[in-house]
This record gives sequence, structure tokens and C-alpha cells, in this order.
Amino acid sequence: MNRRVNGVTRPSQKQRERFFTEQAIRSLGYGWTIREECEPPDFIITEGDHHFGLDVAEIFMGQQSGRGSTMKRDESEIHNALNALRLRYETETGINLNVKFLGRIGPDTLADVVSDLVALDLASKPLAYQTVIEKRPGLEAGLKLFVTKSLRPEWYSANDRVGWVTRNPQNIIAAEIKKKSKKLPQYKAAAGDDIRLLLVADRVQNSGKIDNQVEDAFDFHGFKAVYLYPHPEDAIALREASRWRDL
Repeated sequence: MNRRVNGVTRPSQKQRERFFTEQAIRSLGYGWTIREECEPPDFIITEGDHHFGLDVAEIFMGQQSGRGSTMKRDESEIHNALNALRLRYETETGINLNVKFLGRIGPDTLADVVSDLVALDLASKPLAYQTVIEKRPGLEAGLKLFVTKSLRPEWYSANDRVGWVTRNPQNIIAAEIKKKSKKLPQYKAAAGDDIRLLLVADRVQNSGKIDNQVEDAFDFHGFKAVYLYPHPEDAIALREASRWRDL
């Protein structure tokens, strides 16, 4: 997932970061408020009379490349394709649907999705009406659409939401802390010496399915504190390894 364009975080990404930050604050039960958005770090947080900088980073399981998580990139491409179809359908009909895509998602299986849904004439159907569309192009694996007329739209790939949980995320966490610490001088110049890191694993998606039971202690590489938010589970404050804390 590309977070930045010409060094600036996209508005949609900043909204996502703010959502995770607000949810993590609520989960941790700390008396924090977001004072302002900035860049970098992502937020200035107020805690009583004190303020500190908080940077937010998502962590992912699976293969990593120079462009980040391969799994996350694939999920994003599918999400964008389905969202484009959703907007076309809603523009044409004004109807909100919940559509779960199960099976092979590709240009051929998606080609007639909007016209197939329009042909259902769902304007005449009651709210919560359900049906299934099955697409089997040629001899290849097909695609099923589980369609529900709903108040709020949601089009998603079931394949991207059901998967194995990574039981040992310690290396993923440690690597991200170390990577983000390289920007600490920049963060401190903007927000002071108290800089903290919030790591987010979006467990709704396969790319974020890491174990939420983390008992290891970590080298914080100069961060005052590091938190893990395995959304939608409870956020936790990670432990700093004493041999690093005492140096």
C-alpha cells in the first residue's frame, strides 16, 4: 500500500490513521486527546498538561517487497476494483447493497457484474432481500456473489477476510520499530523528545491477521513507548526490553 504521494500522506490514509488512533486510545483507556494532525509524526497527542508525538504504522504478515506487503497490495487492488463497480452500480440505481465476492476475482469474472446486478431490478425488492449470482466463465474457477439489499453499502472479497493467523509476529513488530526509528530525529524536531509509536494490524483483512497475544519485550530504538493495536481486538502497550531501557 502506498501511503504517500510526493512525500505527503493521502487524505484517505490520514483518515484511516486517525480512525485507528481514536479506536486505540479508547481501547487503552488513556486520557489522551488528539490535539492536531501533522506530518511527521502523524499526530500530536495531549495528555493532561503534557503533549507528545505519535506516529502510526500498519504492520502486515506475508512476503514483503520494496513496495511493502505483497498481500496488502493485492488486497488493495481488489478493494479498488470492487469499489469502482459499487460506485457504477449505485450511480445507475441509487440502491445500496452488501455484496460478498467468493471465488476467483479477475477481469473476466467481474466484467458483467454491474449489468447482472442491474438486471435483478432490486428497486422492487424489500430491504434485506437476498440472492446469489454465480459466474463460471469457461473452464476456470468461478465466482459467487452473495447479494443483500441493505441500508449501508459494503462490497468485499471473502477470500481476503478468511485466513490463518500468524502466531509469531515478534519479528514483524521488531522490524517495524527499527525501521520507523530511523525517522526519530525528524519526529523530535517537529514534536519534542517524547515520541511514541502505534503499530496497527488490521485483523479484519488476511494481511493483518497476526496473533494479538504478544508477551515479548522489544528494543524500542529510542521511542518513549510502543503500542500494538490488533484491530478490532484490544490495544496493548508493548514491553521494552530492560537491557535496552537501562542503557
